[in-house]
Amino acid sequence: MSRILCIGDVHSPCTRKGYAKFCKDLYKKWRCNKVVFIGDIVDWSAISFHANNPEAPGPIDEYETALAEVQTWYKLFKKATVVIGNHDARPKRVAESVNIPAKFLRDYAGLWETPKWNWVQSTIIDGVFYCHGHGKGGGKTPAWGLSQKMGISVVMGHYHTRGGINWSANPLRRWFGMDVGCGIDDKAYAFVYAKEQVTRSILSAGVIIDGTPYHEVMPVGKGEKYWDGNFK
Repeated sequence: MSRILCIGDVHSPCTRKGYAKFCKDLYKKWRCNKVVFIGDIVDWSAISFHANNPEAPGPIDEYETALAEVQTWYKLFKKATVVIGNHDARPKRVAESVNIPAKFLRDYAGLWETPKWNWVQSTIIDGVFYCHGHGKGGGKTPAWGLSQKMGISVVMGHYHTRGGINWSANPLRRWFGMDVGCGIDDKAYAFVYAKEQVTRSILSAGVIIDGTPYHEVMPVGKGEKYWDGNFK
């Protein structure tokens, strides 16, 4: 059985200050032995299908800064499973839009210099389904909604403003849906589209011990351990 740290969407290079330290501390606190990134480990704002932000870096500059941040994560967690999010897949999606086959593209491990990471569309560990949430519904409790459809426990990313655990049970068994939350910087250029939103991202991560979930919120208020002012 496993002791899993599940890291939320980080959208490198637009990760919240202190989030890597928060995840490192959780790994030690819970004595984890596995790591799952729940998707969107990179942002790729420069090749978005949406209107470009004129103040954002171009593709090469964004790649270089994102690569540096991904390498920081790689040094922290040499072995990990990375669920491929919709942002991670943007190069492939752009290529497909102009009829370029996937065989002409670099794989994720090569592109991001992470040879010991396993990049997957989804995975099941200890009977729990881990996936990124794009194309899988929404609402107030997206992971729980998907767990209801599938009839198994689900750990899910993608929905930045959703975080927490909801349970279901019947006479035979119980199962859950956990929205992991994320580790993004809401003020970064990549998220300027959401500047008028009243709700903000849930900065958090998940821990799953032998199939049982725990949701850990990152304390980022002034004076708290992971406040921005404590990090350069």
